Amino acid sequence: MAPTPTCSVCHKDLAQGIAVCECCGNFVCPACLAETSHKEYDSAYPIGICTGCHQLEIKKSGVILCPKCGTPIKTYRSPIPTVDVIITCPEEISEEEGIVLIMRGREPRMWALPGGFCDYGESLEKAAVREAKEETSLDIEIIRQFHTYSDPQRDPRHHSITTVFLAASHGRPVAGDDAAEVRVFGKDDIPDVLAFDHRRIIDDFLRYDRTGTEPDRL
Repeated sequence: MAPTPTCSVCHKDLAQGIAVCECCGNFVCPACLAETSHKEYDSAYPIGICTGCHQLEIKKSGVILCPKCGTPIKTYRSPIPTVDVIITCPEEISEEEGIVLIMRGREPRMWALPGGFCDYGESLEKAAVREAKEETSLDIEIIRQFHTYSDPQRDPRHHSITTVFLAASHGRPVAGDDAAEVRVFGKDDIPDVLAFDHRRIIDDFLRYDRTGTEPDRL
């Protein structure tokens, strides 16, 4: 019989519960899990920062110490750059010209525009093409950069800034990556409630498509 694992911080048996420190990756007991992470993880275990991990000081105070002289060093948090893509499909793909939406496979499980995080060293345009391919299996042609949305409350998980691109595709969308489903919605059939601020983004696009009016720059 394998020995019962012990908490890497307090060394108690983990038979009653297991959690994972997101900084050091060690298994710890829930009592030593200092706080819950707001990030999304595919994990069977709760995830946060263990009390034995030095990174706890960084997360709580935003200050780290120089390992040589001990001088406090201020750390900074920046908004997260993301992209979303409004992909229009022609009538031969669906019954009418429409917009591609995905049903998110992760919380919040709602209809949303295809999109995601921009990788380090990746341009926004390349991120848009990649995310569209990963989530809808479509090879898109970017038409233009539409607008950037930066309200700190637009995503309840964290402060993210999304740059929205308009794109076209002539393929048939197939759900992929973390999309549970993908569908082409007619412009009059888009759900009233979408994830994040995507309903506002689509309303801005529909007004632009109808009148040529750009989104508010304020």
